[in-house]
Amino acid sequence: MPISENIGCLPMKIRLRPYSELFMKILGITLLIIGLVGLFYGPLEIYCFYLFSGGGPFYYEGFQIGSFWFAYLTIQNSAYYIVTFLLIPIGIGTVELQNWARKLSLNLLYIWIVLGISITSSFIFALPEFLKNLNSAIFTVILLFLALFGIIIPAVLIKIYKSKKLKKVFKNRSENFIERIPQSILLVCSLNIIFILILHASTLFQYIFPLFGKIILQRESVIYVTMAVFILAILSYGFWKKYFWAFYGLIIYYGLMLISIMMTFSKYSILDIIGLLNFPPYEQSQMISVLTPLLNFNLTALFGSFLVFTLLSAIYSRKYFHNVILNLKNK
Repeated sequence: MPISENIGCLPMKIRLRPYSELFMKILGITLLIIGLVGLFYGPLEIYCFYLFSGGGPFYYEGFQIGSFWFAYLTIQNSAYYIVTFLLIPIGIGTVELQNWARKLSLNLLYIWIVLGISITSSFIFALPEFLKNLNSAIFTVILLFLALFGIIIPAVLIKIYKSKKLKKVFKNRSENFIERIPQSILLVCSLNIIFILILHASTLFQYIFPLFGKIILQRESVIYVTMAVFILAILSYGFWKKYFWAFYGLIIYYGLMLISIMMTFSKYSILDIIGLLNFPPYEQSQMISVLTPLLNFNLTALFGSFLVFTLLSAIYSRKYFHNVILNLKNK
């Protein structure tokens, strides 16, 4: 039988493997390029602070730490560096078809879907308010858009990344600390970091903190934000190391946070919070018109969904802590 005929008889999955490798390498290059773009724009965008500060062409009275636009610029500029920090190494690892890059990509996809569900649920729970300003057709289009890009696309990508065919494409040359850590624990620690970043972002909005039905600000809330960050950082380290005290500590921590957020944001709308923050007059007048579509989002559903999924992910990781406890007893 001719060699060409033998090749034709090869299983389809073997013949498709080079194409899978090529696709992943192209995806890795794409992620690397996006990361490099973030690295380019990071220092470039920082110059915006000079444009809005005293003497700059866009300066207005009240632009300073604690103002809305100062906070927005800081968060936006930080996002460029976060994208750079994540996508450049993952892009390089994907090009080299390293298994740790597949695992980190899966972790990002899980985070993507958690954030997507949180935003979508916030939009759904604000349905009565949105329908006052939007007709049902526009609402449906927005909802489908959020569901597609926030839930369906990452869910499909997760299925692809977890497929046996794609697992064979990636190389497992040497086991490192990323590959040794269970996926669920990696996800919980990543969600912890995101929540720590959210707490840090609150410092730019006058240290806003929801305290069991009341919003506290500035000097009164500094200690609460600080302790929330400090405790979560310690619990994250313990969770990563699979200490059983960190597992129960994290459940209690997020349980209390969930109760506090639900009690508080069920009483305050975004418009109420803007009034409490007392932004400069220029921002107050401009912000209401610019942010009108966002003012109806349900903060309870937004942050509550995020905390619920973090709690569920932590509870799902319990089996790994159970094994640790059994090992300690056997010793």
